[in-house]
Amino acid sequence: MPVRRYRPDSLFGPGPRRRLDREQRARFKFLLNAHARAGRLPAKQKWVGDALLKRLGDDGQCDPSHDTLAADAAVSVRTVKRATVTMRGLGLLRWQHRIVRAGWRTEQTSNAYTLSLTENPPPRCECQSGRRTVRVLLSTTEPPADRVEALAAMAARQAVIQERLLKRYAASGGIGLNQGRRADDANT
Repeated sequence: MPVRRYRPDSLFGPGPRRRLDREQRARFKFLLNAHARAGRLPAKQKWVGDALLKRLGDDGQCDPSHDTLAADAAVSVRTVKRATVTMRGLGLLRWQHRIVRAGWRTEQTSNAYTLSLTENPPPRCECQSGRRTVRVLLSTTEPPADRVEALAAMAARQAVIQERLLKRYAASGGIGLNQGRRADDANT
């Protein structure tokens, strides 16, 4: 039977605690609302953030189970799991797995959550997957140079094609192009 090791972010004991005063709680709620308005945090996941804020104790202890958060936010446990991962990606939440000894083995009791007030997400290494939002500034006054060149090349090509069509039309004696071909095919 293989030996199972602890997760690297697991710890014995109560876990980290960060006290938030009234203004810091309001800041966290503002960040939740800002991410929700920007579309980065769906409404139900925002409710989970509100439930976490509600469960944050005066001493900074915040270790509710997923079932407790699901009941507080009136969502499913799966939504709570997705919400915590999303909020961690946005830099609003961190957690550590809390474990205890149960005889000869260890068990996870709950997660110790820490609410963050940073607006920027934590740095990602290149090996992590995930979507990144890229902002591209578009100028409304002047299109990019490569687009201008492409449009000019297309206009020149259309002029050449139109000139060839007009020569064919004149060579057929004013008969439509398709009609002239049919007449030629009928003569042969």
